[in-house]
Amino acid sequence: MTARKAFRTTSCFAFLLIGACSGDADNSSAGENIVNVYNWADYVAPDTLEKFEAEYGIKVNYDIYDSSEVVDVKLLAGNSGYDVVVHSNQFSSRLAPIGIFEKLDKSKLANLKNLDEEVVASINVYDRVTDYNIPYHWGTTGYAWNVEMVRKRLPDHPMDSGDILFDPDVVSKLADCGVSLLDGPTDLFPMVLAYLGLDPSAVDDESLAAAEAQLKLVRPYIRYFSNQKMISDLPNKEVCVAMSWSGDFAQASTRAEEAGIDIELRYTVPKEGSGLWVDGVYIPSDAPHKENAYKFLNFLLRADIAADIANTIYYANANGASWQFIKPEIVNNPSIFPDEETWQRLYPILSADPKRERPRTRAFARVKSGI
Repeated sequence: MTARKAFRTTSCFAFLLIGACSGDADNSSAGENIVNVYNWADYVAPDTLEKFEAEYGIKVNYDIYDSSEVVDVKLLAGNSGYDVVVHSNQFSSRLAPIGIFEKLDKSKLANLKNLDEEVVASINVYDRVTDYNIPYHWGTTGYAWNVEMVRKRLPDHPMDSGDILFDPDVVSKLADCGVSLLDGPTDLFPMVLAYLGLDPSAVDDESLAAAEAQLKLVRPYIRYFSNQKMISDLPNKEVCVAMSWSGDFAQASTRAEEAGIDIELRYTVPKEGSGLWVDGVYIPSDAPHKENAYKFLNFLLRADIAADIANTIYYANANGASWQFIKPEIVNNPSIFPDEETWQRLYPILSADPKRERPRTRAFARVKSGI
């Protein structure tokens, strides 16, 4: 969905070490043993690409991006050269109906049997993309917080509400220890609308104005907007509250533990509701190496490969066959695999019509700049 992907601190350099990263997609003929992949940075295990190359003799050209909007632009322009694209189902739901993606031939994906049907049904909130992708990873949007730092400033305040991010009387008390918000309207505006008791998917002028007005009230107390910094800043006590995605919180906690930092971090999905996002793996309709793309998708569906990735990026997957191989602290963590109570508070983050997305983007720009 959005630029939410885990373990971002490593760069494309990690893939250069195994010869699997390139600056541009390779547009060689379909007969060559190449697959061009476009994905978020570090959204696979360190050896995922190397294993695929060794098993199939197919070279992986691996390009990375940092926002879903960039992916949309490349795909809409056509002839991107990519064979496999990991993309937010929210954004892809606008692209699939206009022929951007290949309708998948499920007969070429034997490992679809590894998916858990119940989970797939639960996260299938984007009907228009069901036939065009395999589910990759999914998660929630909430806020991560440092218990000691927050309790020092708000000793008796309930920590189950979005007011920790959106009520100026509350946020102002945390300004000195640092509060951060996600850097984009796609997750931020729905959450503030839910906090206000409004439809989180609303993009009409009145709803956008209400969200913008509320965000402007807390803007003076927000340290920064970022989709990445909290992974390191939260364990390093540079911020005490950070709007974040579930997997990023889990990684921040892991980093603190690995660094020997004595800190208690928690993750909360606000009682008013918050977003469920899902990423899928797609084959563009103009992919130059489609057969290799199918091999790559089927490889990602293998239980051992899916588990390796989940154990690296700390996000939930729908691959039921892989769960037995995933670390207990991940698969049994309700912040990553939500419990039933949390499920009841989740709403799908839906795509907006482009004509309505522009006003929302402009409203966010005004909030961020403090205008």
